Amino acid sequence: MPCVERVRDHHEPATSTGGSGAVAVHERQTPGLIDSPNDLEARKMLVAITSGDRSALTNLYISYYGCLAHFLSQFMGSDDRVGDVINDTFMTIWEGARGFRFESKVSVWIFRIAHRHASRFVRRHTPRGSAHCYREFEGQPCEPRTEIKTHRPILWALQRLPTEQRVVLTLCYRMGYSVREIAFITDSRVETTELRMFQARGQLSRYLTTLDKELSI
Repeated sequence: MPCVERVRDHHEPATSTGGSGAVAVHERQTPGLIDSPNDLEARKMLVAITSGDRSALTNLYISYYGCLAHFLSQFMGSDDRVGDVINDTFMTIWEGARGFRFESKVSVWIFRIAHRHASRFVRRHTPRGSAHCYREFEGQPCEPRTEIKTHRPILWALQRLPTEQRVVLTLCYRMGYSVREIAFITDSRVETTELRMFQARGQLSRYLTTLDKELSI
């Protein structure tokens, strides 16, 4: 695989600092979709990659780095390990582009590869029998710093969800994928994905409601 210079931008979601009620802040802070390349353009790049076009691989890498970095941060946090997994993902794309049958969006295929690499990474780096997680706040007592609760309530709540639930919400609301596409990306059944979505929405709502009550005291 050709050497591609990694982009050091993890696309931290922008947040608002106004407002006092958690639900209202949630509505204003709900991040929009993260743009990824038009599927037609991505297909053209992938076709060029199958012909050994290294510049096409570089363009695809640059185009997808931001959205992949945000997605992978749901597994590992925003550190250099995210870049390593992205590099592994594009190594797989370079080696396996000829095997892509164009039966799905190129981005769905790319995210599926990235999800598999991230899952393997987490399994390799999680001590046996440990419930260690890769987010700063997940699993910690629900008393974060005041500025996080007031300025980033949606991020504070998301970081407390189980990884599987946080991933499906990210793929749906940040990346714009359907339930079937999310199931394919995460190697899950559609019914399992729907259950995770349902549980994640309910838990997120409960966290934000609790936070709203705390802030109003």
